[in-house]
Amino acid sequence: MEFTKMNDYSVLRLVKRTAGEDQTWSVEQVKTNRLFLKVEVYGQDYNFYYATEPENWQTLTENVDGRILSTDIAGGFVGTYIGMYTSSNGEESSNTADFDYFEYSRLS
Repeated sequence: MEFTKMNDYSVLRLVKRTAGEDQTWSVEQVKTNRLFLKVEVYGQDYNFYYATEPENWQTLTENVDGRILSTDIAGGFVGTYIGMYTSSNGEESSNTADFDYFEYSRLS
């Protein structure tokens, strides 16, 4: 997920990158300085959500096929892991990211 500031709005973009090429799956404009992100995984299906207030989840996209992260589909070890990070894609930026909380739990 990418989050960029544009005027009074921020743009949240869900992007799939394959072999160096980007494919945008979802774009949402949000008017907030604080954003909550959630990913749920069921088998090989990924669901992506965001919220501007705690627990008020909005869907970015659901049922994304996660098999691209598997060794069989990718053609070798992909080193997949879960975590949070920020990037300005090699450019200087005055944007900041503050991660207050991260929870990883098994869904029933």
